[in-house]
Amino acid sequence: MMPHRTRRYRTAKKIQATAIQLAVRDGLANVTTEAIAREAGISTRTFFNYYPYKEAAMMGPPPDYPAEASEQFVKGTGTLIEDLDRLITVHLSRFLDERELLVHILALSDTDPKLDALRNSTILSRRAQMRDLLRRRCPATRPAQIEILAAAIVAATNAATKAWASGEVDDFIAAARENLLLIQPAAELLGQRPC
Repeated sequence: MMPHRTRRYRTAKKIQATAIQLAVRDGLANVTTEAIAREAGISTRTFFNYYPYKEAAMMGPPPDYPAEASEQFVKGTGTLIEDLDRLITVHLSRFLDERELLVHILALSDTDPKLDALRNSTILSRRAQMRDLLRRRCPATRPAQIEILAAAIVAATNAATKAWASGEVDDFIAAARENLLLIQPAAELLGQRPC
């Protein structure tokens, strides 16, 4: 069984789905941790074993890069973009059945500062993870280049996520691949005049 499909992960996702459902139905301000726990069929104590507060439950478990795919990326022998494509494909494939959930998370975070801050914190965390993976794979590369590339990679996948959630694109992974391939041409704009 894959680590992201453990019983703990499934329970965390069930709590997340319940929290989102209640927020959409009743309004975020009217949702309590007690209501989420009751609706999810767990005790409030169990809720707090998973999440510290309702907004954290709505964000769900951290969408970290999968460990095995991350190690394959670090040890990869293909071009950086080829190995990155494999990592991002494995990463995003886990969320293909969560489009509706993602739509609600984005909509709710647009209206709630705490949820928006949590979403941004998640993005920064993923950027730090990507930075660490790139640093391990390319130890001789300047830290500033690693930081800039990590930010671009996460921006590319986030743009694909928003486009997929909005219905602008139907193929989440293809959109992410396309965006990743835009990183180099985007950098080349710096030498053009006028843009």
